[in-house]
Amino acid sequence: MQNIKILVWLPSPMGDAILCTPALRAIREKYASSEIFFLANPTVRNILSPCPFNDSWLEYGNINPLAIAKKLRGHNFSHAILFKNSFASAMSVFLARIPSRIGYCREMRGFLLTENIYPEKLSNGKYKPLSMVDYYLEIASKSGADVSNKKTELTVDQQDTKSLQSKLPEVFNSDGPVIILVPGGAFGPSKCWPADNFAKTANQLIKDFNSTVVVSVSTNQAEQNIAKEICSSKILLTSSAKKKLINLADNPLNLGQLKSLFTLADLVITNDTGPRHIAVALGRKVVTLFGPNDPVWTDTEYENEIQITGNVTCSPCQKPECIRGQRICMESISVETVLEAAKELLKNNPGHIKVFTRNHFIRISDSFFVDSDYKTSLSNKSLESIDDIFSFSSAKDLKKKNLASFRSRLEFQINSPKATTLFLKRYDNPPVKIQLKNWLAGRGKKSLGFLEYETSEKLKDDGINTPKTVAYGDQWGTFFEKRSFFITEKIPNAEALERKLPDYFSGNSTPEKLKMRRDFITSLANFVKKFHKTDYRHRDLYLCHIFYNDKGEFYLIDLARAFMPLIFKKRFQIKDIAQLFYSAPGSIFSRTDRMRFYLNYIGRKKLSSDDKVFIHQVIKKVHQIARHDNKHGKQAPFEK
Repeated sequence: MQNIKILVWLPSPMGDAILCTPALRAIREKYASSEIFFLANPTVRNILSPCPFNDSWLEYGNINPLAIAKKLRGHNFSHAILFKNSFASAMSVFLARIPSRIGYCREMRGFLLTENIYPEKLSNGKYKPLSMVDYYLEIASKSGADVSNKKTELTVDQQDTKSLQSKLPEVFNSDGPVIILVPGGAFGPSKCWPADNFAKTANQLIKDFNSTVVVSVSTNQAEQNIAKEICSSKILLTSSAKKKLINLADNPLNLGQLKSLFTLADLVITNDTGPRHIAVALGRKVVTLFGPNDPVWTDTEYENEIQITGNVTCSPCQKPECIRGQRICMESISVETVLEAAKELLKNNPGHIKVFTRNHFIRISDSFFVDSDYKTSLSNKSLESIDDIFSFSSAKDLKKKNLASFRSRLEFQINSPKATTLFLKRYDNPPVKIQLKNWLAGRGKKSLGFLEYETSEKLKDDGINTPKTVAYGDQWGTFFEKRSFFITEKIPNAEALERKLPDYFSGNSTPEKLKMRRDFITSLANFVKKFHKTDYRHRDLYLCHIFYNDKGEFYLIDLARAFMPLIFKKRFQIKDIAQLFYSAPGSIFSRTDRMRFYLNYIGRKKLSSDDKVFIHQVIKKVHQIARHDNKHGKQAPFEK
């Protein structure tokens, strides 16, 4: 042990360096009598200093492996432990002729190391999500260290606290809780919660708790602009609220002072970025907001953190900029959800809590995914595998004359997490022709059950109400789908428009009823317009597939045939509008009602020549549908 001299090369991102501290502590304890050098960039050195885990620091200004190797050779290291994953770091220690070189076998650098660690991969070739705490501890474990302590930690220099006190005396003299907002993120704009939401949150916390709120941003111009937007927001209506807001863009701190500031925080509300890890390492109460990044990568299981995840269908994408241009993952996190978490932490110590803005699905068996809230109820029904789903018979069979033989629909009741009705759709050995058609419509090889689940969730992301998904799953043969299923919850207090329209559509007409009818038709037109703006087409857009609840909300159901056409978009748009026209009873909806619907749908007060052509095509399609039904002895609703 006396002859061991260790080089530890730290990761570059500040957050990763903090997540590395449990591994650094373990190595220090293992090699207590050995000399340990840390190699890091200035940011990492500043955030970890003062540090009890090393004896000396090395910094690299030149990233050329030859230059770094020359510098390292002069120290005669016996061991190199690489927490940095780059090829250049492995090349540098190899060229420095350090005898023992350990690290992860990534970036095609395995031949440069004497001991390789292989990160686990998924079937698609991507790395399996794993907390970086455990990821780094695996390296320490290979060195023979005790890795049982997973707590991250940082040390604060008292000199930084003294300098902070003279710089921000209002924080030390606050007569309410000190709350730090971290609205930026070096990763990129995709993980940033809207500045307007931070302003609303700050305003409410000042109002409810007399809080002193600090907006913490780096010197990066984009973050400075975010801070300015928050602090100048019209949402902060009163001068007292603005006095309670401190913008670090106007009074920047060094990293030592920033750590000292965080020790004073009663609560930190942050995007998934470096300062979040400062807060956790210093034992603060934390609300963390996740969107494009998978929380698993940075989870420390910290007992005083509430994680709120905008788990929309396109997340986690791991992209610094949203390819959809909407950041719907972050925007799906409401101010009310964040305030509820903040108040819970300020009043209590609730433990490590995870909150999701959408259904959170867990895998309970091979290709069987269930909303975590419904796992117990499905288990009580012995529904835990694909075989269970297709042998299930203790339910109401919703048979229809025109239902394909490979499809079945069941209805059953559950009591947890609430008493409600569930609907199960099953697809058993669907014909190859049907599958190929759906692969084309779904733009990929997907089962019928999964395609309906995916469509439903994507529409939710775009603000279209669909029934709550409870579970889904599939089973594949060599090339084609064997079986798949999709379970949804009954829409609370809602009914299909085909079966029941609002009460103001019946009885004697009054001015008030007439206005309510017009408002309803306008809202319905806007709902259909919003649906079509997603580029989806339903292909079965009859009133029986549009539900309306007691809150005045529309829902779209039966999405098995909904898709995004690559070509003939207008053709399928005409079909959708024709199906609505066809299913709207003539005894209830007049020509004026239908024209009002269309004018609101197109968002214009007068018809253009193109609109007249479109309407003519719709009417033509309506009569085609009617002739087909008339042959089978069925009168078209619009003719009644």
